[in-house]
Amino acid sequence: MNGLQTDETGKLLELAEKTARAAGEALREGGSRRVALNSATDVKLAADADSETLVRERLAASGLPVFGEEFGGDASLYDSAGTLYWVVDPLDGTFNFQRGQPLTCVSIGLMRGSAPVLGAIYNFNADEMFSGAVGSGVFLDGKKVVPAWASELSQACLMTGFPALADKSPAALAPFIEEIGKFKKIRMIGSAALAVAYVAVGRADVYSEKNTNLWDVAAGMALVKAAGGFVKIEPTGKRALNFNLRCAARAEWL
Repeated sequence: MNGLQTDETGKLLELAEKTARAAGEALREGGSRRVALNSATDVKLAADADSETLVRERLAASGLPVFGEEFGGDASLYDSAGTLYWVVDPLDGTFNFQRGQPLTCVSIGLMRGSAPVLGAIYNFNADEMFSGAVGSGVFLDGKKVVPAWASELSQACLMTGFPALADKSPAALAPFIEEIGKFKKIRMIGSAALAVAYVAVGRADVYSEKNTNLWDVAAGMALVKAAGGFVKIEPTGKRALNFNLRCAARAEWL
């Protein structure tokens, strides 16, 4: 359980949902595609910062600290077991957004130390809200979902991806090539937050990615646990709040 009273959890989840929706609508209706940073492996848009500014303004009503992709925060909160804090990716799938691909979202998670509590992930192009709290179930557009996960790994769908700083050398990719042969289907959609949300609601069965950042997956981890799934997260030690993550329908698939 998350340590919150049911009414408190409900209020914070509602705030996360409303905030994600407001930020998503702003992005859909006029988010700037002006490039703020363009590296060999990643892109940042003015819309990323604009969206996080809006999200922080809305979440301020909770009185809780915020850690966001664009403006950072106190990374030590992850190691403070009793502290509630928000973890925000104001525009996950920035490259998709820049190129007009529809799989992009706003992701807002609430954590207590290293434990996911609740999350709201809004795909503003599809107008889909994935939300839920640990111990209370997962919801799609306000309707509770019982995920119809695969019963065997050979029939399962794996969601994965390559982070911006991923090593794509043949040697580094060898374990990945070996793993994907275990699954019926593999999907890479360019948004870690949405990929994990898809596992939570039963559109996929496993999410696996190395060197992912907490803001990409905080909300999604809460949704997977809320749905009755399993999460394995290991710090990489490369930089703060960077992890190897695996979420799965079944514990033996971690």
